Amino acid sequence: MKFDGIKIKICDMIDDRYMFDDNVEFIEELLSFSAENLKHKEIIRIKRLSTEVNSWKTLIFIEIAADSESEIKTELKNALSWVAAVKENLLGPESTDLYLFLAFNYDIGVEECLRIESTEQFCRKYVLLQNEEISDFVNRTFLQKLLSSEDTAQGTDPLERAFSNTLAQFSWFTPELQKRWKKSFSELSGSELFDELLKGGVNL
Repeated sequence: MKFDGIKIKICDMIDDRYMFDDNVEFIEELLSFSAENLKHKEIIRIKRLSTEVNSWKTLIFIEIAADSESEIKTELKNALSWVAAVKENLLGPESTDLYLFLAFNYDIGVEECLRIESTEQFCRKYVLLQNEEISDFVNRTFLQKLLSSEDTAQGTDPLERAFSNTLAQFSWFTPELQKRWKKSFSELSGSELFDELLKGGVNL
């Protein structure tokens, strides 16, 4: 399986920021919803260590093993049906923190991989490109640790540019507020960011 060892690689990247869900029974339940022909699959659930919100991100890993066009379409359809079933069984905001990591045994062109990634039906998708190293693949997903503001030049960081433009227009955008906004937008995503905004962690 092309994703062999990916959990270890992910753990090495994020163990200082995320914890892994050890609820094996729930993960096995989610796995049971898949079609029989999806033989290479795995689910990992992670939660950011710095958040008090009890909400998990669900990562689905699937390798499409078929090697003919018709079988690939069938297996891919079954894969997306399984993703939909998993989404239906995730509670509340967890249903929006669902990510599909997809690999093909057959040589799929870059254009098709990018097309699949661009469709956000059910969840955000990432497709392993042919000859792409697992570490490079993971580094282009949301799991990649964002650079700190000290390591990023203001002229090349979109967040810094946005803050600079906001400060030029609004005097209430104090350094303290900038620091809190930067921390929230850099460290949180999806339901975590939404919950942080709702509970007043960022003053809008």
